[in-house]
Amino acid sequence: MARKKEIDKDSVLDAAEAVIVESGGRNFTLDAVAERAGISKGGLVYTFATKDGLMHAVLERELARFQDAVRRRLGNGPTGPAELALAHIEEALSEDDTSTQKAAFLVTALVHAPDMLESIRSFYHALLDPLRPRGKNAEIRHALLAVEGIFLLKGLGFVEVSPSDLKSDLLHARKVILAALGRSA
Repeated sequence: MARKKEIDKDSVLDAAEAVIVESGGRNFTLDAVAERAGISKGGLVYTFATKDGLMHAVLERELARFQDAVRRRLGNGPTGPAELALAHIEEALSEDDTSTQKAAFLVTALVHAPDMLESIRSFYHALLDPLRPRGKNAEIRHALLAVEGIFLLKGLGFVEVSPSDLKSDLLHARKVILAALGRSA
């Protein structure tokens, strides 16, 4: 009796990311992902029942990767809300345009499925809620909201933002946060 071939979920997620990056999300179909992963569409659907479920899994993995990178940036230093905001901006500065496009596509593609965005809501609550608009926290919060607004507007296709303009915006946000912390750039 032949043994069933196991499908490696990470390989499928890698294939899904490749399809997103190569097509800008315009060709994100189960057929395209199955072909890229070298598996049947039936095998893909057995592993991820829906396109939304697959996108959600890619989003969860991308969010975990970004959060891990931010935690590494924090290291053993202070981990207050201002330091978290600075680490967030610094990690965003280190990201390449491909990662930014992929994340923007995933977040905006799932807008129609609000229950799948709970992890994103939690992420932003943890980042922004401690920065209530008072004193230095107001400046930090405004800088973060501006950068994230640009990210989402770009992801939704409402504005064109070149990689150099995005970097400039991130550097400005970093400067604002450093000033609020009493540090220089």
